[in-house]
Amino acid sequence: MMRLRDLALTMLLAAAGLCSASAASAGTIIATLNSVGSGDTITMRGIRPNGTPFASQILNGLSTLTRTGGTDTLQLQGSGNSFFAFCVEPYEDAVLNSSSTYTVDPLAQAGKSSIAGGIGVGKALQISQLFGQFAPNLSAPMTMVQASALQIALWEIVSESSSNPFDVTSGNTYFTTPASSNFSQVMAQAQTYLNYVSTANGSAPLAQGLQALTVAGKQDFLVQAVIVAPEPGTWMMLILGFGLVGHMLRRRGRSAPGSVTAPSHG
Repeated sequence: MMRLRDLALTMLLAAAGLCSASAASAGTIIATLNSVGSGDTITMRGIRPNGTPFASQILNGLSTLTRTGGTDTLQLQGSGNSFFAFCVEPYEDAVLNSSSTYTVDPLAQAGKSSIAGGIGVGKALQISQLFGQFAPNLSAPMTMVQASALQIALWEIVSESSSNPFDVTSGNTYFTTPASSNFSQVMAQAQTYLNYVSTANGSAPLAQGLQALTVAGKQDFLVQAVIVAPEPGTWMMLILGFGLVGHMLRRRGRSAPGSVTAPSHG
């Protein structure tokens, strides 16, 4: 017979599955890229996964796309058919005003067309900590400096070598640009964000609903699904499930009144 602890765990896992069902993603999203960043043009210098160094001038900041179709039913953070995104694949281009069919994937699979298997679970966790602390809701207002700093920090996490510390001015991945009014502020803010991520522990807040829009040959994007609360029927199932566990615990207590707890041995 299943032990009560195992039954309780099963009920918790079932509850988690029910709660996340409304936010689960599958399928495709067809969208047109309306804007790529809103900050300064910077030069990103890095090393591709094949070992080739590169330097590319890119816009950084919050991007916007307009959804025009697809099979996925996720509601993304944004306004109407438009949604917000950050570039998450440093080795691919973003083509302004182009329409692409994106696959909705877990964040860990972002960059899978240029990084074997995607960025991986470890980097996905660091990105979730970055946004969980500094931008838990992509629809919330943010300044140009904040958006640009988040984009630089995200690129640093994705593309920096694991043997190097997070540093926006050195390492396998670093950033330079002609003098501008915002660049020094952006770099300082991005470094502050990265310093937090590099020391974040298991109690760090995680952004909810982060997903990757992936497409071969073009830029992948980080987006955020709108988390929908469980429906009333789901809550009823959870209440009944936990009530069942409590009932079994009470019956067990009544059936063994003389039971004692064995002493533990260290």
